[in-house]
Amino acid sequence: MTAHASSLLGTPREWAVDLAVGVGIGLLLGLMGPFGSFFNDNPPLRIAYWVGGMLSGFLLFGCLTRLAAAGARRIGAPDWATVPLVILFGGAIQAPPLRATAVAFWPQIAHAVSPLAWYGQCVATATPIVIIYYFLRVRRLSQGVAPLVPVDAGPPTVDPGAILYLRMEDHYVRIRAEHGSRLEMGPLGRVMAGLAGVEGLQTHRSWWVARRAIVGVERDGRNLRLRLIDGETAPVSRASVAKLRAAGWLADDNLA
Repeated sequence: MTAHASSLLGTPREWAVDLAVGVGIGLLLGLMGPFGSFFNDNPPLRIAYWVGGMLSGFLLFGCLTRLAAAGARRIGAPDWATVPLVILFGGAIQAPPLRATAVAFWPQIAHAVSPLAWYGQCVATATPIVIIYYFLRVRRLSQGVAPLVPVDAGPPTVDPGAILYLRMEDHYVRIRAEHGSRLEMGPLGRVMAGLAGVEGLQTHRSWWVARRAIVGVERDGRNLRLRLIDGETAPVSRASVAKLRAAGWLADDNLA
């Protein structure tokens, strides 16, 4: 997953946790049988249906919640205003395939539950999922982002000497320091301007790396990446190879 996608849609670790929670909730709902599903025969099939529904719901609403919030911030709107829209819109996407699946398993549902009533059930199920996503994934990230700083502002609040690298994530710059990281809104060039006294170079249009953060160099065909002390790897654009080699960062005996 690229840095841009990881910032916008969440990290693999977040998704692993979210989907595990979805499986747990699906198992619980399959045993409880809400909305009359308890009276459907074949409990293992009922549990499998609810687990599948929760997994698809967590995927759908997890993506929609993050994308809608990012879109709202981009146009200057409050991200919380997207929550009801995500619930209603996502419910409309989720309801038809879930109903078709349920009717295939239990044909009597086609007459017992109207499409509108089914949509209402999807909305009721989606509401807590979206609210949890908003507060645990979207709101927490937005609260950790520094407000917009003018282009002519001074250096970042982190001690420049402690910064290991800068990485663009959507419209923010990830400032990775020795003891943690933070996000700052704005272009990479503005944050780099505050690092004039730090030995480092821009290795890619979306990366700046401090010299002391590098522990090795990896070659994959014609592509180069810098191994960093925190386990990350920074890409090296072809336009930056000569610059890094001239600085002694790409000596032949450092290539892995």
